[in-house]
Amino acid sequence: MAAALGSAGVVATARGESPSVVRARYGAELGLARGTVFFLETAAGPVAVGAAHSFEVSRLAASPELVFELGRSRVRVAAASRLLTLPGVAFSEPGGSLRSDFVVFALDAPPAAVRVLPAGAARTRGRVAVLGIPGSVPEDQHAVAGQVRESSDEKLEIELDSAYDLRGWGGAPVVASDDGSAIGIVQAAQPTGKTMRVVATPIAAVLDALRSPLENGRGRAFAALREQLPSEATTASTAPSAPLTAQEAAEKQKPPAPIRQTGPQRPVVVAIEYPQNEATFGGTQAVAIIAGRALVPRSEGITTDVVFVIDVSGSTSAPSGADVNGNGVVGVAPTRTAEGLFALGSGDPGDSVLAAEVAAVRRLLSRLDPRHTRVALATFAGQMLDYGVLAENPAATEVALTNAYEDVQRALDRVLARGPNGATYIAAGIDQATNELLGLQGAFSRADANSQKVIVFLTDGLPTLPFEGNDPRNTITVMRAAERARKANARVFSFGVGEEALSGPLSLLELARITDGTFTPVRDPALLSDVFAEVEFADVETLRVRNVTLGAAALATELGADGSFGALVPLRTGRNEIEVTARAPDARSTTEHVTVHFAPDGVAAELPPGLVSIHNKLLELRLTQIRRERIAGEQQRVDQLRDQLAREIERERERARERATQQRKQLDVEIERMPSTDDGASGRSQRAPAGP
Repeated sequence: MAAALGSAGVVATARGESPSVVRARYGAELGLARGTVFFLETAAGPVAVGAAHSFEVSRLAASPELVFELGRSRVRVAAASRLLTLPGVAFSEPGGSLRSDFVVFALDAPPAAVRVLPAGAARTRGRVAVLGIPGSVPEDQHAVAGQVRESSDEKLEIELDSAYDLRGWGGAPVVASDDGSAIGIVQAAQPTGKTMRVVATPIAAVLDALRSPLENGRGRAFAALREQLPSEATTASTAPSAPLTAQEAAEKQKPPAPIRQTGPQRPVVVAIEYPQNEATFGGTQAVAIIAGRALVPRSEGITTDVVFVIDVSGSTSAPSGADVNGNGVVGVAPTRTAEGLFALGSGDPGDSVLAAEVAAVRRLLSRLDPRHTRVALATFAGQMLDYGVLAENPAATEVALTNAYEDVQRALDRVLARGPNGATYIAAGIDQATNELLGLQGAFSRADANSQKVIVFLTDGLPTLPFEGNDPRNTITVMRAAERARKANARVFSFGVGEEALSGPLSLLELARITDGTFTPVRDPALLSDVFAEVEFADVETLRVRNVTLGAAALATELGADGSFGALVPLRTGRNEIEVTARAPDARSTTEHVTVHFAPDGVAAELPPGLVSIHNKLLELRLTQIRRERIAGEQQRVDQLRDQLAREIERERERARERATQQRKQLDVEIERMPSTDDGASGRSQRAPAGP
């Protein structure tokens, strides 16, 4: 197989090699199937293979065809309208087995732009790789390496080199490393320490079934499933998204019903706030501004409360490696002192890690809409005094939740002027943010019970308080703070900045995992602001705005981190139907419409005050797009840089997970030895925000 083994057991597809895995999309706007599909070479030509439990038979029966598309770029590569084998019973259902849990589709034409895998012989040992579509890296294919541990006619067991997020990889191929042949179909996965155990269907089961294909190889139309498979349709419609863990699969065998259920999905909400339906635009410019919100809400309301939490400990005085303050000089570390020691800090304090943190917050603040989103700012550090007594105020609210973003900007100025000092009390920073979101006693914010609650947390170090030094109890304290944030329905988006923060990332990983947030490693602090330009917490992947009447896309579209959007749409004289479609990462989407009229001899509408800044931003975006269109290859270069940054972040995530696993093992040992003790958080107090 043309692949190279990388860190943490991840295999990177060789440059130029076509992907082998795709997603399957039902017809008639029925959405995506839940798992992964790959193409297999047979004597009769290439076929598409997937796990049976990845498909809902009721949707399949209603589809005139399945469209197969690349997982991230969504390029269509093939289609199928007929079955070569009926969908088997899911292995986790009564009467099912690993050898039955697959389905084979006849292709309408040979696939394009993909690699068709040859079928391989059974292996009792040897190196393999699992191919799938990564959830966060902008690549159409990723691979994870492993070793065959058990092989029989019924199942194939693989131990991966490291734990990896295989959600959505059910039906993915297991390929032999020596010749790239497909030897199995992924069905279940179970983490085992720092590795992962994968259970797969042997590819021989597919080959055996294809010896007697439906309709002598012509295939059977999907619609036939309505009459022929009523019981299988019921089973498949309740089957979980793959892969399952071994424990979940065992639990599902217990009568009367499967244990693992797929709960109701949250809808994608699109709210067009401007203009009103049937509004009229006039003047010489045949364009309209469309503005509103698009998000996947996690609570009843669609407003958002965000608390930025910044590390101001002494280590943030180090140089970031970027000219943050724009004075033409990049700050560097001070030279060796007369005593032979290196002093802390940066030769240009305006280029410190703290300055980079502040600049990143400003960048993200510019991508929020004060009409919908309140913002607060908190800082944390902490000190241990003599006799093991914690200093007061390890964390402070600099500005309470507000729609007045200029207050936040002034507070950021004060934080920079005050400068870094102290140790790193991570739990105190999280608790401070949670208190503000809930409006608890001592908080300075008025709580909104229905808002989407977000904590954006930055640190360049490891937790060194409330127990001095690298005491494992500090990590436990962070986890407890994360649980308190989770109970407040707050999501934590944690950012580990620099080498030290990524040397022991367990705390930051757990902050994100426990609260259903995201951990982002930023090894180079100079890139922090660029990373924040891509942050989003509305769970919307793409937004499309178009004039359906003209058949024209928006001239410029801006989607904020909080789901606020604006678009400039071209108009024709008379009636125009505008369509706004928002799509979530799992392909769920919602479309809303608004009708507007354009009269060239009419009076130009005056924008509401809250939309003036959005309108100006869209005009700037449009001018930038025009300039880029004049410079050939500019956009491609920008996209390549963005993709490179995303891949680097994913590599850092994998390294961080591996180190966190090692920390977790050590922490378990320390917990067993540890006497019961207070986590030190009770001594925390708050400081009132500075300024008016």
